[in-house]
Amino acid sequence: MKKILLSGYFIIISCIGILFVPVSLKWGPQLEFYDKRYVPLWQLQSKEFQVDDYYPIYELDIVRIVYEIGIVTLLLFIIYLVLKEVFKSK
Repeated sequence: MKKILLSGYFIIISCIGILFVPVSLKWGPQLEFYDKRYVPLWQLQSKEFQVDDYYPIYELDIVRIVYEIGIVTLLLFIIYLVLKEVFKSK
C-alpha cells in the first residue's frame, strides 16, 4: 500500500510540476502584472507573441507552488492514514 501511494504521489507531483506550473504573466516597460495562470513547463520560454513591442514574461509563483505541493502531500497523507486504519481493522 505504501509503495502504491508513494508512486501515485510522485506521479501527481511530476504532472503538476510539468503540466500545471503556476506563473504570473508580466509585460511592458515596467513589467506590469497582467495575469496569473497555469502553463505547461515548455511554455515558460516561448516567445510566440508580442504585445506592443514587448514580449510577455512568465515568472514562477513560488508561493502557489508550495501550496500545491503542500495540499497534495496533505491529501495523500490523510488517504494513507485512513487506509492504514481500514487495513489494520481487518
